[in-house]
Amino acid sequence: MTRQLRFTTLDVFTSTPFFGNPLAIVHVPSTVKLSQTEKQLIAREFNLSETVFHHEQDASGNPTSPVVIDIFMTTVELPFAGHPTIGSGFFLLSRTPELETVTLRTKAGDIPVVRGSGSPSSVRLQVPIDFKVHTPLNIPSVKQLQPQLNDADYLNGLSGAEACASIVKGMTFVLVALASEDALARFSQRLGAWGVGVVGIYLFHERANGVVRVRLFDGTLEDPATGSAASTLGGWLALRRGLGIHTIDIEQGIEMGRRSEIRVVVTVGKGKDKDELEIEKIELEGAAVQVMEGTVSI
Repeated sequence: MTRQLRFTTLDVFTSTPFFGNPLAIVHVPSTVKLSQTEKQLIAREFNLSETVFHHEQDASGNPTSPVVIDIFMTTVELPFAGHPTIGSGFFLLSRTPELETVTLRTKAGDIPVVRGSGSPSSVRLQVPIDFKVHTPLNIPSVKQLQPQLNDADYLNGLSGAEACASIVKGMTFVLVALASEDALARFSQRLGAWGVGVVGIYLFHERANGVVRVRLFDGTLEDPATGSAASTLGGWLALRRGLGIHTIDIEQGIEMGRRSEIRVVVTVGKGKDKDELEIEKIELEGAAVQVMEGTVSI
């Protein structure tokens, strides 16, 4: 029997339609059960970086109870991702103006989402973290595929190692520091298969005004806005800046024509070893806007 499921698409980390990172939210009534295979097929059909399955509560449910969501890429389910949780939080809060917070139940745990301090369409959430800074990584096979960049374009040079950090286990990014926005624009998608098992390469340049311009590549694909990578970079930068609360504004997707604005707020405190610093909290903030709605048959 064919079932009809409603869906909504949003653009996330923007208040302007057709910018930011697209997200599909498929609404699953409490009376409908979807298999993992069915969810994966639907996510593959949308062919976006992520698709969310929003499991609706029945009419008798408590509106303040956690809302279960599943997050799928086109080939695999994720325990957490930034733009799907920001988008889902925005969607739910936009439809319940009487609530100031909603809790998303993800595979990574419960995530409270509150209304943001920026635009009326912005929300903020606390990122689930198991933050770890790894040994810097040499990536010669990536840099060799960028003949349009020279030694001076990399802050660490062509032969230098680049920072590597994980926001949670299994979600790791190589943080490549570039000397200019021009170098960022000249970086191409030719990355090759370099086989170190990380999620993606996150290139960044810090402007003099403190705003960080970034690009994210996962294999040969570029992502217009990546909350998990932004949180990872924000944590790494905050540790370098020292004790306190650090607000880091990030711009991504400009080279793709999908400008995205991401805010990361990181609290750094002293670890158990008082000579070391540790990340106590990472918050992610961004806006979203609805673009489309319809039905999908399965």
